[in-house]
Amino acid sequence: MSAVQQRTMRAVVLKALMDEVRKAYDVARAEADGSLVELNAELGVTTIEVRLPGYGAAVAQVTLTEPKTGFVVDEAGFLAYCKQEHPSEVQATVPAPVELVRPAFRKALLARMKVEQDGTVVDGETGRVLDFVEVAEPPPPSTTLTFKKGGREEVASAYRDGRLALPDLLTLPAAEQE
Repeated sequence: MSAVQQRTMRAVVLKALMDEVRKAYDVARAEADGSLVELNAELGVTTIEVRLPGYGAAVAQVTLTEPKTGFVVDEAGFLAYCKQEHPSEVQATVPAPVELVRPAFRKALLARMKVEQDGTVVDGETGRVLDFVEVAEPPPPSTTLTFKKGGREEVASAYRDGRLALPDLLTLPAAEQE
């Protein structure tokens, strides 16, 4: 086999394996995330530290992040409100004159919004009802996976010295029978 064939074969094999690893990772991550969500609901746990066989320190952690309430802003209503209540915060762009709210003011106003118990959105500073804003359903909880310092290297070392068996972690689908 020529050097070119060896290099291209290696690339092809690694690409095929990478695709399979991605599929297995997606399934494993969904299972782990779901388990953490359940554990959080039962016991309030928000972070799990991950350890490897034969290694005492944590190599990574998975943390549950609670989504924040989102808002849907009716842009025309927002502009009209600002023109009436905060006219100095509205600017016109050039060359085509388009009115818009200054980005810094937009960010500040949206950051101080509060949701009343009845679901009404108000300006937290003035108490004015912001009828151009609706509360959006928050997305489901999500997780973040963060490696500890040296964690990735320890995973590689555990693989190399046999503490992690790749075939057990990555179950490739059986070949289809013809």
